[in-house]
Amino acid sequence: MNEEQRLSRVERRKREVELEQAEAERQHKDNDSHDQGEDSPVESENRTEESEHPFLTQDERHSPNQSQQGKNQQGRDRKKTVRTPKPKWRLPLGKGSKRKREARDQKAHSAEAKRREPRRDTPPPREQPPKEKRKRRGWKGKAALLLLLVTVIVGYMATNPFTFLVMGSDARVGESLSGSRTDSLQLIEFVPRSRTVQNVSIPRDTYTAIPCEPDREGDKITHAFAYGGATCTVGAVEGLTEASVDGQIVITFETFMELIDTVGGVNVTATHSFSEKGFNQTYEYTEGVSYSMDGDMALAYARHRKSDTDGARSSRQTEVMTAVADKLASPSGWTKIPATYRFMKDEMGLEMNPLQMASVGLTMLLRPDVNKMQVEGQDAYINNVYYYQPNEASVQAIRDALDLTLWGTVR
Repeated sequence: MNEEQRLSRVERRKREVELEQAEAERQHKDNDSHDQGEDSPVESENRTEESEHPFLTQDERHSPNQSQQGKNQQGRDRKKTVRTPKPKWRLPLGKGSKRKREARDQKAHSAEAKRREPRRDTPPPREQPPKEKRKRRGWKGKAALLLLLVTVIVGYMATNPFTFLVMGSDARVGESLSGSRTDSLQLIEFVPRSRTVQNVSIPRDTYTAIPCEPDREGDKITHAFAYGGATCTVGAVEGLTEASVDGQIVITFETFMELIDTVGGVNVTATHSFSEKGFNQTYEYTEGVSYSMDGDMALAYARHRKSDTDGARSSRQTEVMTAVADKLASPSGWTKIPATYRFMKDEMGLEMNPLQMASVGLTMLLRPDVNKMQVEGQDAYINNVYYYQPNEASVQAIRDALDLTLWGTVR
């Protein structure tokens, strides 16, 4: 290859390079015009120096694309370096526009604060407890209400007046009740709310109508038990006093002694001086002296009637039975209540439900005022048979005294 051909080829390559540089500069100018920016003098001088370079290296001749890419990359780097953001120009606002903008901002701020502020008329929501706790509280409340209701009902029923008839049979130890007579009759009315006990003693020979003797106008009230047992006796007492008997008990000599021993003995202050033979020994009693009595001694005290009247004997029997009630009502006697109740029910024919027992116990705990009464009358003989003829005024006074309200007042 001669020198002329070699130079021609170099010239052609130089022209191609110059065309490529011109194309690159034109693209670069287009990009600068798009960004509204201008090249710095240093960059223009560098481009001029590069365009006036007469020869290319061997690598540039063999890889024109890589050379072009490198140049393009340098152009992009320059573009990143010299590009500056155009300032955003704003027109100055007048004083009126500024005030309007401040007022608008303040109004928006007030609206936002008002929206976030909680309403005063709306109470804060209450924190609801878990459902399980509400259910538990509801169950406890219902149980407490039910217990209160039961207590009120039981208390109301336990404080109702309760009338009780005590029948003392004259059957001796080992004898049967069948065919025996009542040695004593006591009608007791308990009124817890007024702390009152009405105790009516009915003499055994009192002349009155007997339900189990319809063919006779009247008979001794003691015969009612012999002819019709406890049921006939209760009917005779109700007919005489016009009171309703709620409960009853039948006591014999033997069961009387066993009852006193079951409660552990009683303390009784003698109201009369006398001596009486018991099953074990003879006992001496002095008026005003307190005695700790077992079953035998208490029976001798209660059955004596030789030195005084039938009414005085009934009063002594009441004293012993009151001592039994006091013993059971005391703390030392509470443990004996179940055994005493079973004995009285099995051996003495006790007819009394738990509410009636509660009424009796509550009355005795309150230390009631005991109003002792007795059917008054005179001796009389009818068909040459002795009777105790009751006084009508005395019987009416007893009827009025037993006709009480819940609070112990006369109806």
